[in-house]
Order: sequence, then C-alpha cells, then structure tokens
Amino acid sequence: MGNKIIEALIDSGSSVSLMREDVSKGIIGPSKLSKDISVLIGLGKYEVKTKGSFQRKIELDGEEYSLTWHVVSTPSLEFQAVIGSDILEQASVCFYKESVQFRKHEDKNCFLQMQVYEAEVEDEIVHCWTITKDGSQIDM
Repeated sequence: MGNKIIEALIDSGSSVSLMREDVSKGIIGPSKLSKDISVLIGLGKYEVKTKGSFQRKIELDGEEYSLTWHVVSTPSLEFQAVIGSDILEQASVCFYKESVQFRKHEDKNCFLQMQVYEAEVEDEIVHCWTITKDGSQIDM
C-alpha cells in the first residue's frame, strides 16, 4: 500500500476487507476516515464495530487494485489486515501450496478462478476452472 508492506490474511468468507486501527494510522489520519460505522458479525456471532473506512489502491503481484478498508480496533484483529471477497470483483485468486497469486480480470465476466491440488502431489495442479457471473463453469 504505497511504499508500506502490510501482511494480510486472505479470507474469502469475509465480505469486506479489514485493517487494524494501529496499521491504518500509518496510512490515513483518523479524521479522514469515513463516518460510516458498521457492525460486523463473525464466527460465533461475535460483533465488531468499525471505526470508519477508507478507499486505497494496493499492489498485489504487480497489479493495482482499489479496495475499501474497514478499520477495526487493534485488539479485534490478529492480522494487520484481511483481504475479503470484495477483491474477487477485480481479480481471480489462485491458491498454491506455499503461496497465493492474484490475476487482474481482463474479461469483465470472469468472477472467480480456483485451483485444486491433491495433497500427495507436490505443486501439481489437478484442475483449474473459472466460474463466470452467470454461474457457468469454464475448464482451463
């Protein structure tokens, strides 16, 4: 994010992207956060109230993306940030054994790309497909 490197968890179960308050203070002043406060409900119906949000461009795998970051209190989040499923509007995410790769959508109809692996075969792709917005599947 700019010249700052932030470690983030990728959570496809989260509908929004989150950032800890202590991390956000190094990027944007608290007075510049939107005044929109949300109550997020997670596992076990645990509620977290956001402190506001801001939009910022980030670089992932050499490509630029724009995300809205919802700021939560520092004790509420173990990781510096969480990239939620909102990234899927702009990129496909491929999970590998030791890494994750983001690919910017070139086709606006592309919604999600998954790669599946067999545990006993090291770093070999078993199957990869794309699911389009209309729900159809394209084998790759």
